[in-house]
Amino acid sequence: MTEYIIETENLTKNFGDLIAVNGLSIKVKKGTIHGFIGPNGAGKSTTMKMLIGALNPSSGSGTINGHPIGSLESRKSFGFSAEHPHFYESMTAHDYLVYIGRVSGIGRQKAAERSAELLKWLDLGEFTDKKVGGFSAGMRQKMSLAQAMIHEPEMLILDEPTANLDPAGRLGIIKKLREMSREKKMTVFISSHILSELEKMVDEVTIISHGKVVTESGIKALESKYAGNEYLLKTSDADSVMKSLQERKFVHKVWKDETGTMHIVSSGDESAFRKSIVKVIAAGDAELEAFGMATGDLEQVFMKLVGESDQKMEKVKGGFHLKLPFFSRKEEKK
Repeated sequence: MTEYIIETENLTKNFGDLIAVNGLSIKVKKGTIHGFIGPNGAGKSTTMKMLIGALNPSSGSGTINGHPIGSLESRKSFGFSAEHPHFYESMTAHDYLVYIGRVSGIGRQKAAERSAELLKWLDLGEFTDKKVGGFSAGMRQKMSLAQAMIHEPEMLILDEPTANLDPAGRLGIIKKLREMSREKKMTVFISSHILSELEKMVDEVTIISHGKVVTESGIKALESKYAGNEYLLKTSDADSVMKSLQERKFVHKVWKDETGTMHIVSSGDESAFRKSIVKVIAAGDAELEAFGMATGDLEQVFMKLVGESDQKMEKVKGGFHLKLPFFSRKEEKK
């Protein structure tokens, strides 16, 4: 048997002349937590919709647990939690989960037991008999996770599962997902914009941009690979220094974060790079406030691979929210 629970080959989805997903080939190992990230519009949600059978691919193929995506057999293997979940508003939390369990093919008694177990696990036990229509956004997000897990699937496909939770709620979900993956060997395929939180739980990550895979790697190996040539620089005049750095051959990429600290990726000899930095600062008559090597994290890796010019980053509680609506356009027919 294959070690991969998800496999796609040249998976493509067109909407008219727009290419939302462009020849995507990914592999997700069984029993891992696999992050799936990219700017808004990169094709993440479209890919997930094809994986769960909500959209048919324009071309290419994929399997879940060895079964073609969209097939009944593949759907039995996973539970799906959407970023914006919808429910039968007039049903109580317990009745809704029992209903979903019955639809998923499990008996009424088993569904009732799973409902009670999941509501308690997600700190919703006191709302068992309350109508879902009165739930807050965070409670609805937890309900979405519960309905995805009701039939004890081998894998969860999660689209922004912590988007509407407060910081404590997000950390709680992260802890629970990690425990579940380690103890029950459940695979989790998860998309999130809050990279600082995502890196706390994932084993591997796929980064996509413009509907294509940029990289696919183990998280530790990825952070280690891209940490070595990045430096942090803070001066009294960040704008002029950064402008000067952008014109230097030894600088591969430079950007400024919300604190005014410059992130610089070198492209040549490290010794020569450090010496040249001092000259640039002196030439601009700026004061050096701090300089040193960066430690690798997922946000920095993303910036290096996707590039600041390809995205806008909005600061949110707990990390950065990556924003950019774009698609690739098909070449015009000659």
